[in-house]
Amino acid sequence: MSSARLYAAEFLGTAILVFFAAGAVMVTTMLGNLPGPLIAGSASGLALMILIWALFDISGAHFNPALTLGLAAFGDFPKRLVPGYIVAQLAGSCAGAALLYYTLGAQGGMGANLPNPGLALPLAGAFAIECFLSFVMMLVIRAAFAVAPPLRSFAAVPIGLVVGIEVMLMGPIAGAAMNPARAFGPTMFLGDWRFYWIYVLGPIIGILVAGWTWRFLER
Repeated sequence: MSSARLYAAEFLGTAILVFFAAGAVMVTTMLGNLPGPLIAGSASGLALMILIWALFDISGAHFNPALTLGLAAFGDFPKRLVPGYIVAQLAGSCAGAALLYYTLGAQGGMGANLPNPGLALPLAGAFAIECFLSFVMMLVIRAAFAVAPPLRSFAAVPIGLVVGIEVMLMGPIAGAAMNPARAFGPTMFLGDWRFYWIYVLGPIIGILVAGWTWRFLER
């Protein structure tokens, strides 16, 4: 399969994921009187679940630079494809956020991943939460693909569910991106980069620690 097809799938999947994940936050803010965390978590989890089913056989359905780096670090993904995947994912995030911005405006802070300013959560606390959420997500990804067929064909279900639950519970508190690409496009259009490092380093650290943990558990 040509690299262009792989990159195109990652671009498209990330754009769609950001559109629905960030868009859910924006729409609930616009309409009001809606259960924002429930809708945002459901939109993120279901969109990811569907996209994994749709695009896994093409690109592996990463849609996440931290996941791409983690898989490459453990020898489960070709290192030569890492730069192209990351560029495609970040470009896809920008495309999804651009569509939201030029149709809905900068509603709801562009649905960007941010610590809740009203809670005065220390940045160290938001960073720790992001690391832990990413750790749990990666463990679920590893476990979902470690089971024997035919259960493995349903791996998208637990992955989508765990991401949805994490966004639902911790999104309103600490942002809950678990994915630098999910945060990138909305942050770019919001224009506030102060907290973006949390959603880059947190997922990378959490995913790497989960990878090492899974290797230990597999022995």
